Amino acid sequence: MVDVDDKKNILVITIDCLRDDRLSVSGYHRKTTPFLDSLTSYTPAIAAAPWTFSSVPSILTGLHPHNHGAAYPDDSSRNQDLSNPPNGIQDDVPTLAELLDSVGYETRFITAVGTAAIPMEGRFKSVKRRHDADAEDVLSDIQQWWNTTSGPKFGYAQLGDLHEPLHDPPTEYFEEIPEVDGIDRWRFTSGDIQNDEFERYRSARGLLYDTLLRYVDEEVERVLDELAELEDTILVVTSDHGEEFWEYKSFEEEHFEDSRGISGVGHGHALVPPVLEVPIITNLESISGSTTRRSSTDIVPTILSEMDATVNVEFDGEPLQESSTGETALLSQEIAYGPNQISVTEGTEHLIYVPTTDSSVLIDFETGEQIDDPEIKSRLMNYVPRERATGSSVELSDDVQKQLSDLGYAE
Repeated sequence: MVDVDDKKNILVITIDCLRDDRLSVSGYHRKTTPFLDSLTSYTPAIAAAPWTFSSVPSILTGLHPHNHGAAYPDDSSRNQDLSNPPNGIQDDVPTLAELLDSVGYETRFITAVGTAAIPMEGRFKSVKRRHDADAEDVLSDIQQWWNTTSGPKFGYAQLGDLHEPLHDPPTEYFEEIPEVDGIDRWRFTSGDIQNDEFERYRSARGLLYDTLLRYVDEEVERVLDELAELEDTILVVTSDHGEEFWEYKSFEEEHFEDSRGISGVGHGHALVPPVLEVPIITNLESISGSTTRRSSTDIVPTILSEMDATVNVEFDGEPLQESSTGETALLSQEIAYGPNQISVTEGTEHLIYVPTTDSSVLIDFETGEQIDDPEIKSRLMNYVPRERATGSSVELSDDVQKQLSDLGYAE
């Protein structure tokens, strides 16, 4: 299935809920990510899905959800009924871990966000959930495994510090975070929210998010300083999706349906830019970095290309080592709440399509302004997938259901 000429070690760190425009390398006004800024290459990307369950499989298979199968079986409304979860990855679709395992790699998957582990059970030699663990704990775990494992290895760590519920940061890097009720959870999720209390909450919530991101950046730097054999390691830091802070609240209320009656916050609910744009950061000199958006499905092909691997598996993504013209249509799909949505992004043109109502809306990805152009809509609709893979069945234990509820995925 795979032949690898140069067996490098591989470490993928996924920072859950990290939106691209909060990195200081993206021009953000706070210095949130000084260490990540210093790594070799940075590329903005579109997440293949707006929530963890479908997005992490895309990061680890190089396929979109309609091809890997880790998704709901149809486009009807989703309400996070934990007794009827989405399907897992299709049985005959290999992950990067399985490809590498076939040529002698040791593999480990650890996550603070239980949702990420569900479709990965049986795909890595070791899958570990560390529910509620902070970045220090998760990265120390992967560090201990890494430094005591011989031979080629592939480690994957998913950090949950930016995911609801937010925890208290160990240090206030920027300024003192105000004491605001319920700051660890999303509030002001529906109705008229324009008042002084909302403004205090929004400011404090944003500061807490930025502070935790600075903490995560510091922890990533710490663990990389302590990892053995790092000079012969492929490092990728990315996110499975971003996070919305009310930017598209009224737009979503006009165009989409959320089964929870929530709009404007978090992720999983709509294919809007703050939820979709994520970074791909590497230590690879073969990647020059670019401001042209790519796809999270490009990560697996990039890693395999760096190792001069020969693979008889097809991917939706392409290696970042290969330049893009910027005219490539980038897909995202599989929302978690309400009827499914599919988006197509080409340059600054962003189409969001709702299959159940056969309706669509076109916006400028940079400004959010709606665009009335039937020709552009028609062209982008040609990229919308019409068929989907059938994933494997999934059963959730009581412990996993409790973790998902705590993460805000179900009542």
